[in-house]
Amino acid sequence: MRIGIDARILTLPELRGMAAYLMEILKAWPEQKDSFVFFVEDAPVHESFALKNPVQWQVIPSPRGSRIHIWDWWALPRFLKQHPSMVDMFWSPANLTFPLNHLPQVVTIHDTLLQERVKFKDPIDRVYHQYWVPGITRYCAHGVITVSSFSAGRIKEIFHYPGTKIHVIPNGARLIHAPANRETTDSILACLGILPFSYVYALGAESPWKNTLGVLRAFARIHRCMPGISLVVSGVQERFMNRLQSECKQLGLDGDKAVVLMGYVDDMTRDSLYSGAILFVYPSLFEGFGLPPLEAMSQGTPVVASHAASIPEVVGQAALLVDASNPEALADAMVQVLQNKELRLDLMARGRRHIKCFQWETAARRHRQIMAEMIK
Repeated sequence: MRIGIDARILTLPELRGMAAYLMEILKAWPEQKDSFVFFVEDAPVHESFALKNPVQWQVIPSPRGSRIHIWDWWALPRFLKQHPSMVDMFWSPANLTFPLNHLPQVVTIHDTLLQERVKFKDPIDRVYHQYWVPGITRYCAHGVITVSSFSAGRIKEIFHYPGTKIHVIPNGARLIHAPANRETTDSILACLGILPFSYVYALGAESPWKNTLGVLRAFARIHRCMPGISLVVSGVQERFMNRLQSECKQLGLDGDKAVVLMGYVDDMTRDSLYSGAILFVYPSLFEGFGLPPLEAMSQGTPVVASHAASIPEVVGQAALLVDASNPEALADAMVQVLQNKELRLDLMARGRRHIKCFQWETAARRHRQIMAEMIK
């Protein structure tokens, strides 16, 4: 089977989110006889990905007018129509469906954030994401893969897409099969000026539904009674850093490393931050899946998470759930875990058991099965 893939997310400098999802699925692909064609607008930034399957990169330059998404509705479809035997089917792993009437096509829609939460300043972008994308998905997608039952329900309602053609395939979670190298973790944390098990860890982002400001406001309540505990937030975009620093100052968190704000960190640093944390907090108010709590569990870290959207479905009974839109409630849940060693140990044990339900190999097999059935 020759599978064409919209691989533009693999040309970004940082392979996060949907790019990480795509790579995990491809690394776990069950059939080595299959091959992939990565369709991109520009030459790849990353030269190799160490996949077992043959990969061909196909650059299709985007003409002027990319602001109106010409590559999506004209450049790529035109190229594939001119080369009908190049691939057997097409997979879009990043929420977009293409007008490819001559090819079987499956699209992974991770969430409906662009349709429900994002406030577009440009009317062209608003029309594109809120009307064009749902419409073209209804008419051109032979099937939709999504990552949670929550997302499946939102897609069915907002896209008016048949529920019988929506396939729920949860993401995997990287499992730690041997004890973490404590020495390496401690060394990385020391380079960052952070002591192991002296901090709460969170991921930051400027999107309002990520609720990063909510974490700061909750932690300000904790800091008053537990000054020995700090908050470490990584993944903060540079353009959002000043806003968070200003908030810290207003909350009285701008001294003595009460809060450590970091930008994007590599996987090893991120895993060390998970592993060295006394608690991981995930306060997001809208997620199609939400992988970070599972990543934290795989490192043996207890989790406090929001009870919103898909998050309860993903974390099950392995995290302490809370109304994260309420800073006081979020702070109380965090204090409960920080002050109760038995609860921390219980959450850690539950987390290790829970993540065994999320295997990338299982997800990859289900992806291939769906695609193979489409080209029969």
